[in-house]
Amino acid sequence: MALLQISQELQAHALALDELIAEALHAGQALPGAHCIAAADFQQLTRELVRCAVIADREAGATWATIGEALGLSADAARARYGKVRLLWPPPPEPT
Repeated sequence: MALLQISQELQAHALALDELIAEALHAGQALPGAHCIAAADFQQLTRELVRCAVIADREAGATWATIGEALGLSADAARARYGKVRLLWPPPPEPT
């Protein structure tokens, strides 16, 4: 479920970025910092998507070697990096 939610968020961000770029091209200038903000959002969502994918694959019985190969890592490196990950999605609500 988290993978689907994050995938939908990535899609929404991609559409928003596409609109931002189209507007910037039409206006002849971009909003200062808008591209970095969009890229940072993608970076965070992508990290969380990979974490969710690792959790889902491990629960489905994938080995660390299989996960590592998909991520361009050795089995030991994948285990070291993701062996203790826990689902962080959805993010906890901000205090009011």
